[in-house]
Amino acid sequence: MKYLYSYIIFLILWCNTSNLCAQNITGTWEGYMTGEFIQINIEQKGIELCGYTYDYELNQKSSHCIAPFEGRYDAERKLWIISGKRFIENSGSHALMRIMLWKDPSDERNVLRGKVYLQSSMSSLLGMGGDVMSVKRVSSKPQELGSVMPPCFPKPAKPATKKAIPVTPKATPKPSETKPAIPSPTKPAATPVKPKPQSPVKKLPGNTDTLKKIISTDKTPVITQPDKEIIKKMNSRKQTEQNRLEVSVKRINLKVYDNGVVDNDTVSIFHNGKLLLSHQRLSETAIELNIDLEDGVALHEITMYAENLGGIPPNTALIVITAGDKRYELRSKASLEENAVLVIEYKPNNN
Repeated sequence: MKYLYSYIIFLILWCNTSNLCAQNITGTWEGYMTGEFIQINIEQKGIELCGYTYDYELNQKSSHCIAPFEGRYDAERKLWIISGKRFIENSGSHALMRIMLWKDPSDERNVLRGKVYLQSSMSSLLGMGGDVMSVKRVSSKPQELGSVMPPCFPKPAKPATKKAIPVTPKATPKPSETKPAIPSPTKPAATPVKPKPQSPVKKLPGNTDTLKKIISTDKTPVITQPDKEIIKKMNSRKQTEQNRLEVSVKRINLKVYDNGVVDNDTVSIFHNGKLLLSHQRLSETAIELNIDLEDGVALHEITMYAENLGGIPPNTALIVITAGDKRYELRSKASLEENAVLVIEYKPNNN
């Protein structure tokens, strides 16, 4: 028993003097600070912290930002300290933050308290002032951002190992079980058969040798069946022009991606009020369309209708337009109240 007591005392002293007994706060944490909702996605490995914050203003959800951070656990002060490094998205006048988190014994297990400072503020270094907040762990895993932000602590690849295939030795027959080989009878040689004369092949009329199967590689718009409900909802929303460009070629190519974080944004795409594609999920893989601009029509409107707001509002898209030898990158932002409209001015060269 004395060895057991000694071990317990050693373990307590070791936990108090090392960082390895710190609570692991890996997961998704959500809460509120002054006038804003905040989500903190954290990965913790030992005392190292990594992840990103997502926050938006409560009175204007379109004003949001996503910022990766790095940090450490301070064992002496029992604080998790994280500092924003850059912005992946910043639709308002948001600034990088420095956040201190700690565990209050009176709180539930999955609740942390914290203070939020501006990264550039001197008070963040002194630990004075700051907005007080409380966050709760809503998931034991942080939400991933895909290729926009790879995992903080990637797992090393395991070397491929080949499994040895066991070889079963053949049993040696006993002398009494050995039988002499019986020669197989020789088959008589087959009598050659004369081939029957074939009747001449009749050619079909026409030059059949020149017939070829033509496979079209042209990417033309896939027109969906008219959806009266979507068209009605699209027309009921505010039409907001967000981009305008001028082209001189008749055919343009559109590639539509999710802008930044892939969060299950879904859209329908219209051209001059006509539905081209509906219920399309935006991702890192492009939704591609070729659109022929009608002669005599100067203005063409490409409308992005948000089916939902995804996991991170609003519904945002990156639109890459290729017109002849020119390439444009445009961004759209749609909500459940307004559509994002791209206006294309078609001015063909008459030279």
